[in-house]
Amino acid sequence: MRYYSLRTKLFLYSMIFCFTGVVLVGAYSYFTAREALIQRTYQQLISLKEEKEVRIEEFYRERARNLKFLSTPNNVLRIIASLNSQLFETNDIKAIQKDDNSIIDPQLIRYLADAKAYVSLSFGLPNNRIHSFKISSDSKISGYYTSSLVNTSLGNLYQKAIERKGVVFQDLTKGSLLTEYSSFIASPIYNADSILLGVIFLEISDKAINGIMAEQLNEKGLGNTGEVYLVGQDNLLRSSSRFIEKSILLASCNSEVVKSAHEGKVGVQKTIDYRNQKVLSAYGPVNIDDLKWVIIAEMDYEEAMKEIIVLGKRILLISFLVFITLTIGVFILSKKITAPLIRLKEVAISVGDGKYEQTLPITHHDEIGLLTDVFNKMVLQIKHITSSLKEREQRLTHFYKATIDGIVLHKAGTPVLVNHALSYLTGYSEDELIKRSPQDYLLIDVETYISAQQNAIFSFEAILKTRSDRKVPVEVQKNRLLFHGQEVESLVIRDISRRKAIEEELHTERLRQMRSVIDGQEQERQRLSRELHDGLGQTLVAIKLKLESIPLDELGNQRKTIESVKQMFNHTIEETRRMSNNLMPAALTEFSLAVVLRNLCIEIESNSGINVSLVIGVLPESFNQLLKTYIYRIAQEALNNIVKHSGASRAVISIFSDISKLYLHIEDNGVGYNPSKGYESGNGLYNMKERAILLNGKFEIITSVGNGVKIQAEFPIFPKQKM
Repeated sequence: MRYYSLRTKLFLYSMIFCFTGVVLVGAYSYFTAREALIQRTYQQLISLKEEKEVRIEEFYRERARNLKFLSTPNNVLRIIASLNSQLFETNDIKAIQKDDNSIIDPQLIRYLADAKAYVSLSFGLPNNRIHSFKISSDSKISGYYTSSLVNTSLGNLYQKAIERKGVVFQDLTKGSLLTEYSSFIASPIYNADSILLGVIFLEISDKAINGIMAEQLNEKGLGNTGEVYLVGQDNLLRSSSRFIEKSILLASCNSEVVKSAHEGKVGVQKTIDYRNQKVLSAYGPVNIDDLKWVIIAEMDYEEAMKEIIVLGKRILLISFLVFITLTIGVFILSKKITAPLIRLKEVAISVGDGKYEQTLPITHHDEIGLLTDVFNKMVLQIKHITSSLKEREQRLTHFYKATIDGIVLHKAGTPVLVNHALSYLTGYSEDELIKRSPQDYLLIDVETYISAQQNAIFSFEAILKTRSDRKVPVEVQKNRLLFHGQEVESLVIRDISRRKAIEEELHTERLRQMRSVIDGQEQERQRLSRELHDGLGQTLVAIKLKLESIPLDELGNQRKTIESVKQMFNHTIEETRRMSNNLMPAALTEFSLAVVLRNLCIEIESNSGINVSLVIGVLPESFNQLLKTYIYRIAQEALNNIVKHSGASRAVISIFSDISKLYLHIEDNGVGYNPSKGYESGNGLYNMKERAILLNGKFEIITSVGNGVKIQAEFPIFPKQKM
């Protein structure tokens, strides 16, 4: 791992902190200024859009007022009468003679010319003829035009004005009467009797609209790219573009703001305009009857951001200068702060090397001075403790060398220290042991090893495998301790082979004595069984035969007494046979184990009323007589316990074997018992377990309160008898 000094870390952390602060302040300033500039631009666009919107709406309202003024009968009766004469029934455009200006009142012409918005005045008559007069800039009529209204756009406007009976507007169109682009406003004319005289039309030039939309754009702070334009319902421009020479009814604008404005929405947005340029835009609809126009005020985003780009460069420059200044200041400050700490580190390294005489002078009256004072005191304490530890280490070394128990200190299986006694126990040299994991010469079963790993202090038995492959039983004490500043695991290994031999002798002697007792019981049972059968049983049979030989006709009144005595002798003989059979069933020596167990089950079932089932599997052809007797006694004791204590209604005995072992299972559906309380029912279960041990077998009891008892035993078919 790469080493970084405290001075370097302090410098780096301070610089990171300073750099982060400068970046955050600069970024905050930049983005705040940019947002403020964008909002300012939006406000300018909104202001300009609203101004142009008000002016264009007022422009068309003024045109409507002009038309209403012209459409009064007093102004147009003489004109309508003249138009109905033959003088104007021609299809040619021609200059009107000076004398002909009297057809239209010059004051009326001057009124229209002063508006600077009209290019022609037209009259649509009920005979489907339209008469148009071109208005010149010198307030005179410079020409006229007459044509049919049938199937023309003005004809449609004529019908619309009559139907509405008021002022109607026509959207800007290409190829009007006298100019390239214009729009019309129309109103019907009625006399005093409300009879339709015709429809009056005023043609509005596109230049009048463009004059409003393009006026004073630079003065409004929109620079070289700001513009305000009108868009019709067909998304075509209705005013001239600042960037496209011919744009009216030619340039299409399908931007998002146009769609939003057509939906009646008003707002601002950064979007892409009809030139495919990123712009800041303010938008909204124009409220003019019959004209579905929207007004858009826009400025290129790049031009709007020019000031913020300059500001960003200035912020970057200032941030760089501040960062350089902070770097120099932090370097000087970190060097001044860490200088005493570096001196403290150097002395600490010397102390770590065992040079306890060095101390530091206290030159600062702050935390560093306090730390120096504490360090000096700590050095004196370490010096004192080190002397005590050396003395203690010498004593422990003598004790360590004198012990007869093997000791190994290891960390995660890697030895860090072994003693000479372990070398003596294993036969390996200390150099060889320091390279071997304790698991290489300690044989520990899995359960014991897992338990030892989970406990800080643990004692267990294991097998020590020596260099000559001799296996020695040992006792291992496991502990955790600190060794040279690191936590290690200690193993103290003690040879217990002598103790094991003594324990084995004691165990063998105990089994021999127990076997002698049990075998003595069996021999005594056999003797008593023979005595009852051959002695008392035969005597009783002889007495019975003697009684039966007495003629019954000579007994007289003693006949009933003799019959009663016979019955008593029969009962006594049967009881004697039963006792003899219980002590030692003759079938054990004459019949198979299956037959003996079946007779036992029948007898228990008949005497107790418990349903006893016997399940017999594959059994070997011949049995060791001792094995047969012990298995019978275990089954007999188990059934007696079931009858006396279980309260069961059913019991099952299963016996079967494989190649090398015989298995005996006995279970009931009784009340069971708490196994933690031991064998409370007496010595019966204990005797069964002892018999299984004498046969080198296994004996297990599975039970709980309310769940009956299940006994599982297994025996070698040809057991090695323990003496």
